[in-house]
Amino acid sequence: QKVITDARELVDASVESIYASKAERTEIDKVALLIQYGLSEKMNEADIGYKIFRMNEIVQGHMFDGGSMKCADISADEFAKYKLHRGDVLFNRTNSIEHVGKTGLFDLEGEYCFASYLVRIVPDTAKVLPLFLTMMMNSKAFQHEAKGKASKSVNQANINATVMRNIKVPVPPLADQKRFVVKVEALQQTIAEAQALMAAAPARKQAIMQRYL
Repeated sequence: QKVITDARELVDASVESIYASKAERTEIDKVALLIQYGLSEKMNEADIGYKIFRMNEIVQGHMFDGGSMKCADISADEFAKYKLHRGDVLFNRTNSIEHVGKTGLFDLEGEYCFASYLVRIVPDTAKVLPLFLTMMMNSKAFQHEAKGKASKSVNQANINATVMRNIKVPVPPLADQKRFVVKVEALQQTIAEAQALMAAAPARKQAIMQRYL
């Protein structure tokens, strides 16, 4: 647990150092090739159609398939419009205020689409790296600004794509972004390994008890 906590603190510090730098601030719109609302379609739990990402499948800055995803029964032509590609960034535009702005990087194999309350951002990789953009959008500074600009009602908040695309993020040179990404990926790997070790601990304990008791 300490390894996980320390690694996360280092990630946060790395993000904050980028925001504290003199890197040029640029609107998301200017570093994106496409910004697109997701699919408005009834979902099913019968595994009919294509897996569709929702807000709750954004986990620690990544899109996560936990094996119980809902599906959208749509045509191949319709799916082609909303098919996710590795490197796409998904921004949650509506939910309770604490979840508005939550952002995840899609880096999975397989065929997936995304629901209407998510917004797809296709980064222009000549300007910004996908993981770098995801980390900037999940930063405390970006989240504070996004939540502050969201429209709010009872138990619900919303930030539309027009507002989101005009929020600025730091965009240092690609070489600096690559160094940042290498560091963050190493820390994320450390976190993943520690989490796996913790998850396996009960089974290891049971095996030892069965062996010696």
